[in-house]
Amino acid sequence: MTGLVAIPAFGASSQAEKEKATAARAACLTGDYANGAKLLSELFITTKNPTWIFNLARCAEQSSKYQEAISHFKEYLRVGKRLTDDEKADVQKHIADCQESLTAQTPSPTSPVVAQPAPPVTAQPVASSGSAPDTQARADVSVAGGDTSAANRGSGLRVAGIVVASVGLATAVTGLVLNLKANSLADDFNRTQDPATKSSSSSYKTGSMICYGVGAGALVAAGVLYLVGRAGGGSESNSQVSFLPALTTTGFSLDVRRLF
Repeated sequence: MTGLVAIPAFGASSQAEKEKATAARAACLTGDYANGAKLLSELFITTKNPTWIFNLARCAEQSSKYQEAISHFKEYLRVGKRLTDDEKADVQKHIADCQESLTAQTPSPTSPVVAQPAPPVTAQPVASSGSAPDTQARADVSVAGGDTSAANRGSGLRVAGIVVASVGLATAVTGLVLNLKANSLADDFNRTQDPATKSSSSSYKTGSMICYGVGAGALVAAGVLYLVGRAGGGSESNSQVSFLPALTTTGFSLDVRRLF
């Protein structure tokens, strides 16, 4: 593949065409494909000489515009009615070279990256405030390891006691809020005698009692945890203290167990 655009002498018949052909050659050789292609197209339109289509294809080939070069070479074969077999073979060789270069430029396809869907988030069921089921809250604190000091075990129990106390206090506050809402609805019922208002007031009242019971149980459990932790957590190397505060429709109980 030569580095110059072939422009035969017979391709330009006038001085103006020769000057334009020279300018086109210079543009193609310096990489100014847009200007070179413009001049060569004008020469073909003026002279109807297919040689300028060949030179247009060579200009595109030299500028690495292989797809355009292939199109121009094929157009040259179509309009060149008097081409010899050797000329046609040379054009086919240019087309094959452009196709090879075009294939080398095309990046190989890569496997698409498929994003893994996030696991579905399952909503936790919320207990209705209109019923009063039996509820239980359990706090298990395990202290294990024969090489753990009693002081470390006691510290863990105290921290657990503080956490459980926080939960109990928050639950008790929730009960207070529900109780205030129940009282407000009770006042509304006294004024309106609306059965729906009375039902809502009863539901809030029941919810507040449940929260009071659970909160009280958690506070009691927290106190036991803290006291046991302050005493040093026990002398056993492996033990588990289990607190099971339970609130039912009939009352509240706290089951304290120590497992060995």
